[in-house]
Amino acid sequence: MFVAVPIVVQRIRFDRVAQEVKISQAALPTLRQGDTLSPLFHAVAEVVRPAVVMVQVTERVKEVQTVDSSMRDFLRHLFGDSAGQSLPPVYRYVYGLGSGIIVDANNGYILTNWHVVHGADTVEVILADGRHFKTQWVRTDRLTDLAVVKIDASDLISVPLGDSSKIVVGDWVLAVGAPEGLAQTVTAGIISARGRTLSDGSESYFQTDAAINPGNSGGPLTSMKGEVIGINTAIVSPEKINAGIGLAIPSNTAKHVMTQLIERGKVVRGYVGIEVQDVSEKLAKSFDLPTTKGVLVAEVVPDGPGAQAGIKPGDFITAIAGQPVDSSSALRRLVTGLSPGAKAPFDVYRKGEKLAVEVEIGTLPEKPSTPSLAPQTTTPGGFGISLTTLTPELAQKYGYPSSLRGVMITAVQPGSEAAFAGLIPGMVILQIQDEAVTSSQQADQVLSSVKPSSGVRLLVTDPSGAKVYVFVQAS
Repeated sequence: MFVAVPIVVQRIRFDRVAQEVKISQAALPTLRQGDTLSPLFHAVAEVVRPAVVMVQVTERVKEVQTVDSSMRDFLRHLFGDSAGQSLPPVYRYVYGLGSGIIVDANNGYILTNWHVVHGADTVEVILADGRHFKTQWVRTDRLTDLAVVKIDASDLISVPLGDSSKIVVGDWVLAVGAPEGLAQTVTAGIISARGRTLSDGSESYFQTDAAINPGNSGGPLTSMKGEVIGINTAIVSPEKINAGIGLAIPSNTAKHVMTQLIERGKVVRGYVGIEVQDVSEKLAKSFDLPTTKGVLVAEVVPDGPGAQAGIKPGDFITAIAGQPVDSSSALRRLVTGLSPGAKAPFDVYRKGEKLAVEVEIGTLPEKPSTPSLAPQTTTPGGFGISLTTLTPELAQKYGYPSSLRGVMITAVQPGSEAAFAGLIPGMVILQIQDEAVTSSQQADQVLSSVKPSSGVRLLVTDPSGAKVYVFVQAS
């Protein structure tokens, strides 16, 4: 049953709420005097927003028209057997939208993302003041997801690129762009983490909780100095909407790429010609390594810069030119950032001995001669595997070169540590410990000589050609 609240009680409640509102209103002037963030955000936004642009792209897509059977018969009846085979193609236009930041007002250079302009037939820049400009040229770099576009315009305002190496976790940042086409949107957050990588491990990103949504791509992430310290590039969210995890390309990477795109039209990267992997504690112990902070060389490209310098499979690299290398992604970033032709010392452990190997850096080819190494599992396991000699017939069936020699894994015990280590049927074992194996009988002999408690180190490959070391123990 509904019971009405007495008017007197309602009045008391209203008076109390009204009094609380008056008290809060009276406190606001004092509180605002201590508010340093709002004025700072205001100033940074006013510095950055005039340099933020919308990047509008158009792609012309060809579509083939099809004719159903009844229409085809009708056309043949009217025009003969040659009619109705196909219809002339039609074209539709696909539109996209991203953001960008003017970094050189004198030359009209604008930074944005590769994925914003890739495949576009036309790219148009819309300035903060509403002016529209067609681009004079567009130059892109897929590996870093960066692009530089040039416009011919006067009265531009730019924002400088800051030093991203000085940014630390917890720093306040603003993201500016056009999420969902809403131009000049400003969001605030902090740097949540540094050194984030995507699945290919090719780049190192800032993570931020400043709201980033579709349309923010290519826009700036700015510090409280009013400098661009990142280019917003990705959202980590299954729904592809803001979930508080956005990624930005550090400005130092953007500077390096932008300079090469402007001066050369493309990015030239360093190349060593090795495939590397991270190591677990047990794998490190099997190689007599002093630490897991480094990368293990699994494969060396014949006649590549690494091979010419004497780097070998099984070498453990801990530093390049004095810069520590604690992961395979760190090594890729360091090497690609080196200038071709430069000589760089590599700190290497080989069979427990520390060496210094000088490598003359090569140029990363458009299509490297070795495939990307599959992500390494970090859970080495037990023997739990069945083997057979790799014959030329088996090699052909599973996509291996007919000249390859080794033993093929035919079965992996479910739930075994071998399964947890990532071994699967169809992989080929090339070495057990440091001994090359070419038959199942030889492999059985080597495995039987190993104490189950000590485990065993395997060098395995798959049809892609990638090689990886795996350490396994008996269950």
